[in-house]
Order: sequence, then C-alpha cells, then structure tokens
Amino acid sequence: MNYQFTLSELRPVIKVEVSTTGGIYFWFTGENLSDPPMQKVDEEGSWGPWYPELRPLLEDSKTIRILHDQGEEACIRHINMRIADFILDQYDKVRDSCPESLEKKYLGKIDEFYIWFWDRRQPGDAKIFGRFLQHIQSIRQKRNPPATWYTLREAAVYTRTGVTKLRELIDAGKLKSHRLDDAKSKSTILIHRKDMDSIILFDRSVGL
Repeated sequence: MNYQFTLSELRPVIKVEVSTTGGIYFWFTGENLSDPPMQKVDEEGSWGPWYPELRPLLEDSKTIRILHDQGEEACIRHINMRIADFILDQYDKVRDSCPESLEKKYLGKIDEFYIWFWDRRQPGDAKIFGRFLQHIQSIRQKRNPPATWYTLREAAVYTRTGVTKLRELIDAGKLKSHRLDDAKSKSTILIHRKDMDSIILFDRSVGL
C-alpha cells in the first residue's frame, strides 16, 4: 500500500538521516527524534484500529544527492520547500470551493512553513517567498474584495496617479465617469473599477 500523507500531519521537517538502504528517514517538527519516524496507517477496507508503520523513506535521487553533497541543513530546506510548494498547490486547487474548516487547516499549515522559512531566510529563497506573498495577497483580496465604484480620491489611490490627472482623462473623454447629480461643480464623481483597469491596460475606458 502506498502511504498517502494527510494535511494535518505535514509539518516542517527538522531532521533527516540516511537509512541502511540509502533512502532518507525524516522527522517532522514535534516528533521525538530518538524514536523512528512512524505513521498511523489504516488498512484499506478495515474497520479495526489504526496501527503504526515506519514512515516511507525519501528515495528520489535529487534529495539523496543534496544530503550527501550539501549536508543535512540543505536537505531539510529542500524537503520543506517541496512540502510548502505541495501545500500551496493543493490550496490553490480548492480555495474557491473548500469548506471553511478545510481552508483554516490550509492557512495554518502555510503559516507554519512561512514562519519556518522566514526564520531561516536566505538569498536563494526568493521563489518560495514569492509564492508566499502571492498567497497572502490572494487572502487579502478574498477577505477584502476590491470595491466596484470609486470616488476621485479613491480612484487616484487605485490607479497610483493624481486627482488632477483623472479629471484630465475624464474631460478628454478617455475615462468614463458618473455624476450623482447635475451640479457639475459640486457633484460626486464615481468611477467604475473596470473603467480604470481599461485605461491602465488598454488606454481606453470601455470596461474589460
């Protein structure tokens, strides 16, 4: 039976060791490092109790080579990067449809690995931190989705330009705007987000 790791058990690896067969044992954070790394496995179709089994070895040539050539610390970093990438990939697949309880588990695990890498950050970690930052940004957008309508001041912040420039675009007919009343000198001007996106991306305001 091929062991399938569950989300709840995946944590940053803190120790690796070569086995007699050449594979790599690995221990997760919180495990007793003096004991063999064990898993609780349920036999397929069995209604009996779970039983412990030795955790499967890592036997891919790249991981083994890193351990032999670069040492334990580099190997642990490589394994944790693989796990973090895996969790981020899986979360990307289900984040728009998974129940809130599962989303909280994913967010907790991603935070664990973010903290682990932050505490041990190196110049070569740019790629994984890029993924973490994309994840953080997506969470912010989900919790605080962008508004649909903006005042001139809000639109200036959104487009990273000034109110005067926006007025020039509106007067030139390049940026579509909407007034709440007929008093043009004092009326509130509202701009749709899609029209701002269009002027930024395509130099025209017709919506995306």
